[in-house]
Amino acid sequence: MKLYLVRHGQSTGNIGGTLMGQSDHPLTPLGEDQARAAAERLAPFGPMPVYSSDLPRARATAGRIVEPWRDGKAADAPPEVILDPRLREISLGDYEGRPWQEFEADTELTAAFAEDPYRTALPNGESLEHLEARVHAAVLDILVPFGVDDSGAYCGNAVSQGDASATERNGKADASAVATGFVAVEDGGSACLVAHDGPIRAILNHYLGVPPEKWWTLSTTHGGVSLLEFAAGCVTIRFINATGHLAGLEPDRYVPSDD
Repeated sequence: MKLYLVRHGQSTGNIGGTLMGQSDHPLTPLGEDQARAAAERLAPFGPMPVYSSDLPRARATAGRIVEPWRDGKAADAPPEVILDPRLREISLGDYEGRPWQEFEADTELTAAFAEDPYRTALPNGESLEHLEARVHAAVLDILVPFGVDDSGAYCGNAVSQGDASATERNGKADASAVATGFVAVEDGGSACLVAHDGPIRAILNHYLGVPPEKWWTLSTTHGGVSLLEFAAGCVTIRFINATGHLAGLEPDRYVPSDD
């Protein structure tokens, strides 16, 4: 099973110089074009279920992604966007919409983050630990219809009880072969998840085993695409934050489209 991760296009909140969190912000013209570019990249691999944060910037991006599969060319029924609030960006609580400088000026809070950045939450907001837990729960629910679990192992009716011992014996070899690319992954279906930088980092960090103190090492680009594969008892990250489809849409040289 393939799970594509897409960060939403640029929104008005991303250019305002304030802390966004779960605030509502629409896509900018650049963000709209980034969403279209991501849709074009994914179009040949669909149709597929599209799960999205319910915040406007992610919802609009997800809407762009399903458009190519609604033009009558797709053989299967066009998918609807499935909204899931668990895929929202981290809640910044009392700091939503406030300048970054105000956070830096709170010496007590910044000291707490310096000591434990993973478990410290902003006032009335969330910690990274909480963000990762709710996002991971959403991913688990996405995997269920595809018959794989969190480890990439087949579950439910995908593997019969009589085959369980053989699967256990061959699991390590199969996982190794899949991970190294020597054995192709059988087509177990695909899904797309559209979210924000925080949730996508949380997913990638979880499957990469990134320790809490290195949580912010990864970063994603608006409209960037990552790919995870779940198969043969293995979770393989095929690529992270692919941006080739965004060529020409760099903010510093961007010319808006006419539509």
